[in-house]
Amino acid sequence: MVQSELARGKDGPATLVLSISSAAEFLSEFDAYLGAAKGLAEGTRRQYGRFVQGFLDGWCGDRPPNWQGLSSEDLRAYLRHELSSKRRRPSNSPIVALRAMLRFLAVRGMVPPGLEETLPRIRRWRHATLPASLSCDDVDRLIQCVADAATFQPLRNTAIMLLLARTGMRAAEVVHLNLDDVDWAGGIIHIRGAKSRRDRDLPLLRDVGRALLAYIRRERPSSSYRTIFLQAVTPARPFTDSSAISKIVRRAMNRADVAPARGAAHLLRHAAATTMLARGTSFKNIADVLGHQSLQSTALYAKLNLPSLSRIAMPWPGDRS
Repeated sequence: MVQSELARGKDGPATLVLSISSAAEFLSEFDAYLGAAKGLAEGTRRQYGRFVQGFLDGWCGDRPPNWQGLSSEDLRAYLRHELSSKRRRPSNSPIVALRAMLRFLAVRGMVPPGLEETLPRIRRWRHATLPASLSCDDVDRLIQCVADAATFQPLRNTAIMLLLARTGMRAAEVVHLNLDDVDWAGGIIHIRGAKSRRDRDLPLLRDVGRALLAYIRRERPSSSYRTIFLQAVTPARPFTDSSAISKIVRRAMNRADVAPARGAAHLLRHAAATTMLARGTSFKNIADVLGHQSLQSTALYAKLNLPSLSRIAMPWPGDRS
């Protein structure tokens, strides 16, 4: 249990100091802070927690954290090790996670404020890289692959794949989709905002609606849960998190011989966005469908619309053709 006490300096006012007895207890308090105070989604909190736990494992191991002895060099040593990993390209994610941890500790009076400013930054130029995406042919092959009757749960996985590819829903939104969220008469899917904290309505397209009905009527196990998609194992329960959706997509990519990439389910969201853009849908409408709060998040898909970009490209200097 977290214990609190008032520590009074010689000349200063009383400050609240919290003593956390174990790393596991700290991670639980940190996760609660990220959710309640910062409003971060479950997936983001899980990512932050993974990096912070990695730091704690190397810094204090099984011992209770000694926050008064924490130094910027301890933090930098972990970041050097993490960022030198060949498993992934250098990312600001571990730095952002540690900064959030230090702000949480400062709020609790356990480290001096401003310690997060001692951490380095990795400069990223906005829109410097192309977002990963799938072609329309790739998407069609994936849908055909999961619909094969010889595969596991073909009706469920087809409905999931169509929701991702046709509506641009996030994997977490698919996981939490409820029977009450589908307005069959009005042809609308109600999305309860998880990441953006904003609800939105999406059209229930004909092929998506048919796939959902086929799964609900013919393959979905009998259950008291209102969540649409359930695990096939007994007792049938909702998926624990969005990683299950990515596994379904990744398995289909392997069977369909589509080059796998990180964020398998998110690639279908990218494909939905680029398809809408190619059809002339405005950035504002695409942002509304995807649930983006800023048009800057949507603008990166313009780089994938090569036919439109070719019409405005300037001639290469010296090219007379």
